[in-house]
Amino acid sequence: MLVKGRQADTFARRPGEEFWAILAFSEDEGLAADAAQSVLGAWRGKGELEVTVLDDDAVRKDPSLLFDALEAVSLLGDKRAVRVRTSGDKIAALLIEAIEAGDAHPGRYAARLVIETGSLASKSKLRTAAEKAARTACLQLFEEEAADIGERVRAALMAEGAVIEDDALTLFAAGLPGHRSIANSEIEKLALYARGLGRAVSIADVLALTATSLNQDMSGVLLAALEGRPAEAHAALDRLTDAGTSPISVLRSLQMEVLRMLSAHEKVAAGDPNPGRGLRPPVWPNEWPDFRKRMNTWPPKRLLRILERIHDAETQAKTAGATADPIIRLLINDLARVAEAAR
Repeated sequence: MLVKGRQADTFARRPGEEFWAILAFSEDEGLAADAAQSVLGAWRGKGELEVTVLDDDAVRKDPSLLFDALEAVSLLGDKRAVRVRTSGDKIAALLIEAIEAGDAHPGRYAARLVIETGSLASKSKLRTAAEKAARTACLQLFEEEAADIGERVRAALMAEGAVIEDDALTLFAAGLPGHRSIANSEIEKLALYARGLGRAVSIADVLALTATSLNQDMSGVLLAALEGRPAEAHAALDRLTDAGTSPISVLRSLQMEVLRMLSAHEKVAAGDPNPGRGLRPPVWPNEWPDFRKRMNTWPPKRLLRILERIHDAETQAKTAGATADPIIRLLINDLARVAEAAR
């Protein structure tokens, strides 16, 4: 059975008792890891759950490890589960064998199985086996929307008895890296900072906390592209790629910046005396001169054209999957060259 998107997130928190195995996959492996953790939490319930963790290297060296772990019974009578982290190819045949055996013989294994991996094509043998199996759920996770990220940040703060101002939340969410596991680390850092703060987290707090190299690199890509510095844009994009930031995240950040510039053009045309303050996130007075220069380089018609290019690039990137980097890199390069010529 295949479950996608938000339904997959919900399913991971409350997997049906009829499913003994779960396959979670996503372009962002951090999303698959979070889903696997949710599944294990649901299986644990109010009792204990003994978990055996395996990866490609361990199973390839000794294939019997997988099946021994699935068949082993807890000496203390606790529930058991096997968590496998895989690339999706190296041990696919063994995982398919386990899925099919568990499906054909419900009492075959003493432990449940959760598999987490990266992107899987629709023709993937592992994905096909999981989708066909009656007692295995196949969860396809997609990148979060901005509203979902905001809700997750608020929930993390509420768990610490803290709150955050709306503008600060918008700024913080916009600066989060695309890779889920890295984003989780940033959210955890914010929540720990907010514990016992005694007031709402402000924009000043967010600016102080998020001055990380990842945020600087994301800003570096956008600013270098929009200001006409191709080499710097590529260098910053390389660092984001090395850190696991997804190409789609770069596109979303670029889209937000383009929309912010369009909004600024509208405010200036309407005679707003302080247009930067009304933007989301706001542009402070000391940042406005540089922002205004970028607006001059990118009038509304050009910005609308960028939005069209972003839409096309996102469509191509979602089809390309793991090979989407050149698509985003070409767009960033084109923008940088146009701005360079204009400058």
